[in-house]
Amino acid sequence: MPRGGRAQLSAAALGGGLAALGLPSWGLWGFAWFGLVPLVLAANAGTARRAALAGFAAGLAYHIVALHWIYATCRFAQVPAVVSALAVLGLSALLAASWAAAAALARALSESLPRVLRPLVWALCWTAVASAASRFTPRFGVDLLGYTQWSNLALLQAGSWGGPHLLDFAIMLFNASLAEAWLEDRDDKAAAALTASLALAAAVWGHGAFVLAARPDDRGPAARVEILQPVVDQYHKWDEHWIEEILAGYDEILSRPRPAPPALVVWPETSVPRWSHRSEPVAESARWAVKLGAQHLVGIIAAADRDGGPANAVQLIAPDGRLDGRYAKRQLVPFGEFVPLRRFVPRFVIDRWLMILDNLGDMEPGAPRQPLLQTAWGPTAVTICYEAIFPRWPRLDAARGARLMINITNDAWYLDTWGPRQHYRVNRFRAIENRLTVIRSGNNGVSAVIDPWGVTTAELPLNVRGRLDSEVPLADPFPARSFYTRHGDWLGAACLMLVILGFVRRSFL
Repeated sequence: MPRGGRAQLSAAALGGGLAALGLPSWGLWGFAWFGLVPLVLAANAGTARRAALAGFAAGLAYHIVALHWIYATCRFAQVPAVVSALAVLGLSALLAASWAAAAALARALSESLPRVLRPLVWALCWTAVASAASRFTPRFGVDLLGYTQWSNLALLQAGSWGGPHLLDFAIMLFNASLAEAWLEDRDDKAAAALTASLALAAAVWGHGAFVLAARPDDRGPAARVEILQPVVDQYHKWDEHWIEEILAGYDEILSRPRPAPPALVVWPETSVPRWSHRSEPVAESARWAVKLGAQHLVGIIAAADRDGGPANAVQLIAPDGRLDGRYAKRQLVPFGEFVPLRRFVPRFVIDRWLMILDNLGDMEPGAPRQPLLQTAWGPTAVTICYEAIFPRWPRLDAARGARLMINITNDAWYLDTWGPRQHYRVNRFRAIENRLTVIRSGNNGVSAVIDPWGVTTAELPLNVRGRLDSEVPLADPFPARSFYTRHGDWLGAACLMLVILGFVRRSFL
């Protein structure tokens, strides 16, 4: 470990950047298991303030690597280079604050403890802060260390009982144990901590391997789903001159030959680029529902009416063309679907960079508990775009009886960058955490079917225009859902309580 304050901070930043390489689309998941060792060493060698700086440096580097694609997206939208760079830096700094807090807490609580207990304190503090911060925006599919493990299905199975933070706990415990073993004054207790962390990681992997080995090859009768991926240019989508061409594109995809009729057709987020009445089925989708004799789930922009304000919403249209259900997005995107503290945002900022909000107005969020939709697979929940990143929404719906999750999105804003892939892969975590099938429809992809074990059974790659036809089993292999579904983020709550008790104990010593 390099000596000196700047060298330590540089090493912490380098390790944080390496850890981010586990995220989609590189998938170098091993880096996360040792990339945070320099952070722990730097934090343990100084004061709580120095620990916070090390945590911030590591978190800033991690999130800059993870979110670098935002710069390209902003530049394509003709945002000035300086503003684009500041957007990446500002978001990364905001998300790095939780790393700083976790490092400072771990340093403060572990200062007077035996070395063998320090790794456990780091894991507890890290998980407590991650869990507490998980209810706030902005968020991306990168903000949990566990997301770096997306390509290791065996490790991911633990999410069904440990929730979204278990892998964070295991990864930080291993990093902190490795840091203790790295110190020059090695002792048997530090080796014991490393052995314990290795045992936990091995147990998590072994459990997952066992669960995957028991996954049946044949899951019985299935119903057919068709997922539409039209690849509509986002920067033409809201131009009224393109509406007819966009709708004609859906007609072409739906007119393609099919070996068997579908039970459900899924359209992506904001499929119809105009205002729609939430209580009246979209004419184009209703016509195809009748023609195919199948339900259609279509993303709309709902106009303000007696049922509520403007909303990013979904309609479920019955085979006879009637409205069969609806859903309004609950978790809105800041500066995408609404402007926080709009009255304090200078007018020129909205005129230049947030014009769409002047066209559509701020969206209104839907109620947290909305009626589940009914499809061939039983009670069905919906998440729209950004909502898939928040574990609590799929978990809430699964606990209320959902047997199927449909995620519709429009990631065309992000072009061919890491962004769409990161957003896509979080659905694997949601499927495993709640042990239900996830069907995903994206304007430009990635569209897919993910089973309750997190296995992708059908996929249409990014920016490939077409229709993904897939057979989705009707049987429910996990009718009781998962331990996490039934009990929520018990691990995060337990870690938070232990950290609070640690501070109480410390204050009386």
